[in-house]
Amino acid sequence: MPAEQQIIAAERRALMGLLSRVPLRSVDENVVIASWNIAQFSDKKKSRALQYIADICERFDIVAIQEVKSNLQGLAKLQKLLPGNYQILVSDPTGNNERMAFLYDKRTVISTGLVCEIAFNGPIANPNVFQFQRSPYCASFRAGRFDFTLVSVHIAEGSGQGSVGTQLREQEIRELVKFIKHEAARAQGSVFDPDFFLVGDFNIQADGDRFFQALTGGDEPRLKMPVGMNKLGTNYDQTKTFDKIAWVPSKEFQFSGKFGVIPFGDVLYKEAGQPVDAARKEVSDHLPLWAEFRVTELEHELDQILNL
Repeated sequence: MPAEQQIIAAERRALMGLLSRVPLRSVDENVVIASWNIAQFSDKKKSRALQYIADICERFDIVAIQEVKSNLQGLAKLQKLLPGNYQILVSDPTGNNERMAFLYDKRTVISTGLVCEIAFNGPIANPNVFQFQRSPYCASFRAGRFDFTLVSVHIAEGSGQGSVGTQLREQEIRELVKFIKHEAARAQGSVFDPDFFLVGDFNIQADGDRFFQALTGGDEPRLKMPVGMNKLGTNYDQTKTFDKIAWVPSKEFQFSGKFGVIPFGDVLYKEAGQPVDAARKEVSDHLPLWAEFRVTELEHELDQILNL
């Protein structure tokens, strides 16, 4: 029987094969964004699972991670497994005692200073206003000449027609989209960069359901997503369309047409004696979702100024 190190090495090599489908990263030319709900991500993740998670994260310029628990030791261990150029931004604990994090490669993406959570302010006399169950987490970044704001979410769960969780889920998505459209309409000199990417676990059950309509409908500008992402399964079994990457249309960047998920369960924890769903239990019940964007090059930037 191969030693555990040999088993892990063989599976890491197989994982590299899956990751080869992701476009190569090129400084100042593209940015590859990923979103991943890493279930119950804490210090309880075993070292083998953490290594696989690190291998996946290293393939992207920036990863928005949801469901980080209050204990940050797991996130710290993950950072140590990555090259020293990877930086982390992490939110305060929010609903369900969860944090959100941005993990990014500072060689290709830099933080430009804005880091915040989305919450709504009411007047002192009547401060009761709508709030998210888990506060969306925002940060601004620069890739080449392209500045953008990344918003990571974990939208309310719940099931059953008319349930509190179901109603809240739809309202959260609608309020979030309304907020982003408002901020995107501001002048270029505002604190929020108007180029918004909205990523995360929306708990959208199926293509065209009320939650999907809340994300993509409404007044112009409508948020865009890759054609086909509406039906892409992002849970471990690829039967649900929970996770999304969407953006406000802009001339400052271009979607390359490339996106997908990393079905890590196809190659991990395959040795004899492992449960069929070991990868789901050890790593996550969600798959990493990614998309590639071409950033504005100098020639195109000058063409825009000259209206060519």
